Amino acid sequence: MSAASSVAASRPSYPLKFGMMPQDDPIIGSVAGSKYIKGGSELIKASSKSGDVNSVCAEIYQHNHLNCISFVQPVTEIVINVSGSANFRRRADGAEQKYLSQVGSASICPAGVEVRYLHIEAGPLKLLHFYLPTDLFGALQSVGDGTHIACLLYKGGISDPLIQSIGFAVAEELMQEERSEKVTQMLLESFGVGLAARLMQRYTRNDQRGLSQSYFDAYSGRGLDRCRLSRVVEFIQENLETDISLDDLAKIACLSVFHFCRAFKTATGASPFRYISEVRIAKAKTLLKDPYMTIDDIALSTGFSSGANLARAFKKTVGVSPTQYRSKC
Repeated sequence: MSAASSVAASRPSYPLKFGMMPQDDPIIGSVAGSKYIKGGSELIKASSKSGDVNSVCAEIYQHNHLNCISFVQPVTEIVINVSGSANFRRRADGAEQKYLSQVGSASICPAGVEVRYLHIEAGPLKLLHFYLPTDLFGALQSVGDGTHIACLLYKGGISDPLIQSIGFAVAEELMQEERSEKVTQMLLESFGVGLAARLMQRYTRNDQRGLSQSYFDAYSGRGLDRCRLSRVVEFIQENLETDISLDDLAKIACLSVFHFCRAFKTATGASPFRYISEVRIAKAKTLLKDPYMTIDDIALSTGFSSGANLARAFKKTVGVSPTQYRSKC
């Protein structure tokens, strides 16, 4: 019997009461896990800090048939199969990865990776999703000549006894009917450091060719890359007369709403809504130079519901009313 099989065979036997969510458990779709909720998977258990990209956290999902389209991974995620089996197909920058996920097998999706698609077929299965914040790797990254960092692999179908044992232990803890959230978080943080060290030890590549700029942006905190920022700005300018939502912008950037807002502000210095408001006021200034356009016409052309709403926003930003501004043009 192999080491991997031995670990899988000796894993703890604990009741997975899937479909039952106690009232004190957070029912959320976390930053990284929201794609699973949208894809029809069921969140079974979650740690208290689930959804906090700056903390080690974990979730258990039941997946039956999952189809996730393009997304950018916000945090490093390690997935360990704790029950069932299913076929996986996924692709990022390289070739498609196809593998059968069985109990104990794992996969890695590093922060910043642009995933083209993720499909789970012929479930059901229960997976532990372990999320590691980027700063956890800070002290573990190998720098080399000062410009080169070790890059985590985007890899599936892994059979690693250490990762398996960590996954089984975390899953068992999350499934406890009565547990201390403080103790659970301490356990997660301890295992998180060990897991991060394991990833840096065995699952890195020194060749950075083929990695997307988003990967490095995730580590440097530079926010949206030029390509996605350009797409978002172009969409805003072309749809000023409509009600632009954060969901619309996040989809264009292939990010969750939470991660998009942070990345957009890092890149532009303004929140998405503030930026949209400033662009609308700028366009209103241009249209006010046309004497044949009424204030109501300009309001509709810039996304305001009425001339009165435009006037309030305009005066708050510019310091004078649209009529006063027009008289000075």
